Amino acid sequence: FVNIIVPTVDTVRLKSLIELHVSERKPVLFVGSAGTGKTTVVKDYFSNLPENLLSAVINFNSYTDSAALQRIMEGYVEKRSGRKFGPPTNMKLIYFLDDLNMPFVDKYGTQTPIALIRQLLDYASMYDRDHLDEKKYLEDILFLGCMNHKAGSFDINPRLQRHFTPLSCGVPPDEVSQTIYSSILNSHLKTFEGSFENLGTKMVSATLDMYRQISDNPQFSPTAKKFHYQFNLRDLGRIMQGVMLAQPNQYRNNTQQLIRLWIHECLRVYEDRLVFDKDIEVLREYLNKAVKKVVETDDLGAYFAEPLLFTSFFAQATGHDKSYIAIQEMDALKKVLEDKLNEYNETNSVMNLVLFNQAMEHICKIARIIDHPNGNALLVGVGGSGKQSLSRLASFILEYDVVQILVSANYGINDLKTDLQEMYRKSGVRPATPHSFILTDSQIQDE
Repeated sequence: FVNIIVPTVDTVRLKSLIELHVSERKPVLFVGSAGTGKTTVVKDYFSNLPENLLSAVINFNSYTDSAALQRIMEGYVEKRSGRKFGPPTNMKLIYFLDDLNMPFVDKYGTQTPIALIRQLLDYASMYDRDHLDEKKYLEDILFLGCMNHKAGSFDINPRLQRHFTPLSCGVPPDEVSQTIYSSILNSHLKTFEGSFENLGTKMVSATLDMYRQISDNPQFSPTAKKFHYQFNLRDLGRIMQGVMLAQPNQYRNNTQQLIRLWIHECLRVYEDRLVFDKDIEVLREYLNKAVKKVVETDDLGAYFAEPLLFTSFFAQATGHDKSYIAIQEMDALKKVLEDKLNEYNETNSVMNLVLFNQAMEHICKIARIIDHPNGNALLVGVGGSGKQSLSRLASFILEYDVVQILVSANYGINDLKTDLQEMYRKSGVRPATPHSFILTDSQIQDE
């Protein structure tokens, strides 16, 4: 799902501008808030590059410095002659600098990676760090950049910015978002038996209305107590991604069940982030209005009937093919989880868990996140509330190997890198196995 791209007027326009600037060897900088498609447009352009163009993606963060950036950049070029470096002969290399304004600003107001890029654009050279009296000259390289003007340093050095053509990526109008997600969802629902026509369009429209209400309500703005209240257009994609896990054989002539799945995904994406009851009440009001627009009735009892849970592991545990289906009875779910817990305790350290309803719901929520592509979870709760135990059990149920670092007094950044390299090796080298990495706040000694 994350690789699906629906062309719009704006994306086609931006891609044509990239092509024009690349042909003229002029750097481009996309500026926009999170979820506006900056990175997606560039990566879509990279997917259809001419044979004489190569690409390299460099993601910036607050710890990126000039030395690290130079090592990464040098890894994509080779020596040509003398002190000249560049891509293979007759090729050009485009460096894509994502989150360009994220590096830390030192006490002199300088971002060292920005200074290095400015030097490359001004002089096409950088110093050899092993022999500072020598320079390395880089040839046939181009730059594309993206930055979020609401994060990081908010802006970049004007001496660098003057080299780039800044292009704004605004939040797409509702009509554009409606077109994108309706085309994706309706194409999926075409294979379903029954009256599913236009249901996808109604779901997308109602979801957009709910998103606008949440975005416009100051109650859902991030604060010190609600630092994780970050809502953007990516949430719509997560909801549609969950709905598209529905399989035709599970929903024959059953639009009500599909609508329940959509409600479930809205609750998982939005409600699971909320920490105050009054916030949940407001969200439920928005969701009720959205459901009424889809079903056109005031009797919503059947659509919100408990239990309102969908999982992918329940079908496998009961001897069927893996599918994202609803839990009909909590007792049946409890039996499956108790069997998995006993199986876990036979091969791992014993966990004495009492599987009450809320604990089982949390296991299903964590398992849903792990099972999704690019699924990462931030579990917020007081100590002893079961965050680690439930994460371990959910990972075991989905057949993921759990990786957790052992922090000691001498544990440093190099040790962390070694542990991560080993995890990536096990995940990517045959026989590759999926892994889930669990990190607790007590293990973060130095941010």
